[in-house]
Amino acid sequence: MITLDFTGNMSAARRAVFEASAQRWDGVVNTGFDPLDVDGDTLTGLVIEASIEPIDGAAGVLGQAGPTALREDTGLPVKGVMQFDDADITRLEAEGSFADVILHEMAHVLGFGTLWSLNGLIAASGTNDPRFIGAAAAREFAALLPDDGPFVPIANTGGAGTREGHWRELIFGDELLTGFLSGADRPLSRMSVASFEDLGYEVDYTSADPFVLPSFQQLALMGITEAVRICDLCRVDRPIPRMVPC
Repeated sequence: MITLDFTGNMSAARRAVFEASAQRWDGVVNTGFDPLDVDGDTLTGLVIEASIEPIDGAAGVLGQAGPTALREDTGLPVKGVMQFDDADITRLEAEGSFADVILHEMAHVLGFGTLWSLNGLIAASGTNDPRFIGAAAAREFAALLPDDGPFVPIANTGGAGTREGHWRELIFGDELLTGFLSGADRPLSRMSVASFEDLGYEVDYTSADPFVLPSFQQLALMGITEAVRICDLCRVDRPIPRMVPC
């Protein structure tokens, strides 16, 4: 179970968004583990330190999100951080995308994108066609697009916070875990759920949303084919996690 450790002066409404995201992810992956001493505390599930505070104003660094401590035996997170700039969050709230950003970034704390390289789950890194090679996600991708090869296309553009840490937006459109905020619904696909199984989690596939690959026309209507895009998710730093002995 995910536990949120709120720091700073966060409003009840903003806390509720984090809590709803944690509840959603608790229905997707099992983050529980046998009692483990971490920094003097006995943990039985993932603890995320969450805060919204002034950093550098709007359009600067959005914040940081990712795991900060991993179990030595499984490599799965026991602690993580989600820290965001107040000015940017105010804008995201006004645009109606705050909840999806928090849900998206919490996935990175769980290890989506942030632990792929560590687990040897990226093929053709640094090329125009990097792929996620986890067997479970590959199976679900094949159900969506049988003729595109055995592995899942991942982001081949964007900054360090986006490239090779998300699904490729030109293929997956408004899926929640592409590197850009696209469309209005942003579903969580079975392929995304499967990627957490590839990391070592127990997962519940019934928690996935209905999802089909968008057509080129649908991609255009989402604005994905535009040459100039605003990439909020590119402006999120990723911490380097440490290993915790078990």
